[in-house]
Amino acid sequence: MAQLQNRVRFLVTILLTGLMTGCNDRTPSTHPATPSETLRAVGQRLSRSRSIDDLTTIASKGSRLLAELTPAERDALGRGHLEAEIDRPAIIEVAANPGALPFWLADQGFTATTDSLEVQGERWPLHRKRFEAGKVGLGVNALDRAVAEHYVALFRAEDGGPLSLQVRRPDRWQTVQATEGVSATLDALVPIRQIPAHLSGSILLQVPRELRHATALARGRIWKTHVASSQTPDQVAISFGPNPARDLVWTWRTEPGVTSTALRLAPASSRGDGPADPNAVRQVSGESRLVHSPDLLNDPAIRRHQVRVDQLEPATSYVYSLADGASGGWSPWRTIRTGPERPDHFQFFYLGDAQCGFEGWGRLLDTAHKRHPEAGFMILAGDLVDRGNERTNWDHFFLRAKGVFDTLPLMPCVGNHEYLDQGPRLYTSFFQLPQNGPPEIAPNLVYSFEYGNAFVAVLDSNLALVDRRLARIQAEWLDAALTKTQAAWTFVVFHHPIYASHPSRLNPTLGEDWIPVFDKHHVDFVLQGHDHAYLRTYPMRGNQRVASNAEGTTYVVSVSGEKFCEQDPRDYTEFSLTHVSTYQTIDIEVPSNRLTYRAWNLEGQEVDRLVIQKRSAEAL
Repeated sequence: MAQLQNRVRFLVTILLTGLMTGCNDRTPSTHPATPSETLRAVGQRLSRSRSIDDLTTIASKGSRLLAELTPAERDALGRGHLEAEIDRPAIIEVAANPGALPFWLADQGFTATTDSLEVQGERWPLHRKRFEAGKVGLGVNALDRAVAEHYVALFRAEDGGPLSLQVRRPDRWQTVQATEGVSATLDALVPIRQIPAHLSGSILLQVPRELRHATALARGRIWKTHVASSQTPDQVAISFGPNPARDLVWTWRTEPGVTSTALRLAPASSRGDGPADPNAVRQVSGESRLVHSPDLLNDPAIRRHQVRVDQLEPATSYVYSLADGASGGWSPWRTIRTGPERPDHFQFFYLGDAQCGFEGWGRLLDTAHKRHPEAGFMILAGDLVDRGNERTNWDHFFLRAKGVFDTLPLMPCVGNHEYLDQGPRLYTSFFQLPQNGPPEIAPNLVYSFEYGNAFVAVLDSNLALVDRRLARIQAEWLDAALTKTQAAWTFVVFHHPIYASHPSRLNPTLGEDWIPVFDKHHVDFVLQGHDHAYLRTYPMRGNQRVASNAEGTTYVVSVSGEKFCEQDPRDYTEFSLTHVSTYQTIDIEVPSNRLTYRAWNLEGQEVDRLVIQKRSAEAL
């Protein structure tokens, strides 16, 4: 009997301990799960009982996801976004848009104050809490993308003395002193005004503006893809190697179990439906690697294949076929054409942000390809997708580009949306681009190539805006490349515009670092994106309008997707359009040394044109 009583007491003690622990479910754990880990666990849990349609519904709004969270999941999202350590008791004040206050402010016991900050012309109320010395964890910005900016967090020592603040992720957060007009973000001007006197001089945590939606875990985040990988090769992307006339690089996707990476290639027959000579077929092997997306419950890993082919003939149409794991054979023949080795007439495409509305973007892409089959390659000026580290975005992007990307070399530029959350991890796994950029910058982000008598340089404006040192490194690299080239026409491509379509989207530091190089070498065109509008400047030199293209550079901003922003025409704007998706063709004629730039809408109607005629001496 005594043994039974002792056992009952033991079980009751365990039960009460568990209940007492459970009553305070908001107590932070020593190593809380990250928001990404938490989301993955939520998806796995819900997918066991919910259909893909249910998951899509839950993912449509932050409040719906919040209602599905367990206390532990809610706590992890409420503490795991910003982790820091303070050396003494401190007061933390958080300002956020009053229409979208983070749920964890109440969970953690922050109290509303009568003070506020002015951010982007709006009054953001301040919420305050005292923290003991040690680890501090603040929560996610939002559970959907309705919030335009990241919340503002300010730290000050309780006793008024100096406060030491160590941030766990210094690559994401930067500490600065809170002063009137200081920017809330690292890489864009989001000024904070009317800082209360007691917060002047406190520590402000700045975040890259791209991270304002990095923890938007609901809207747009789907836990199952509608376009899962299979044994059949898909998502083909072809780019130029070191010499576009002789080198091409293929990448494509299969399910992980397909380990054979090979390509067959031969000069095309006159009909383009197979090899001109079956005995001339060349087989080239390559390499592959797994790309993991554990959030995708029905396709958590894919295999990306890569084959580089050199010693091709210039200006030649080839047919190619990819190793097909489904049939144990080969995919159907597709055509591709190498670039010219000598100056000759050619045309290429330039498109701004795709990002949103892939169905309409796919129609625009198809229209461009069918109306201009002679185009030699395509430039995309960044923000190819909306959520650069979510595979579902890329799956739909490639789905709508099928039939174009597998027959036309694609030379993309990285945008800010490719950087969201984890940097351009997926972007660099999908595209293999010329490896001739600055050694200080990771491959596939900055590169150049020459096609016919044109030189094209692709820069990474994301890195340049966050770190001026990397902006100058790119400027020096570009200066050297432009000094070396003998091309008659020069183009520079990057995402964030120097001459923006709206004052709020200006990037003055890019101009300070890069315009002197453009002016020194008289770059013909700067092709950009980001603004979700169409704008073409007058010829510009030294930040001033000049009389003709013989004296200055033309800057273009365009959008090819279905997300649009209003614009405010500036004195540098020669022509602009709003709420119009366009693609651009650039024709270069040899030996007349004439360039014809045209913009086209979805219906194939020409909406803008610029003709530049160079004298022979200029074109040398």
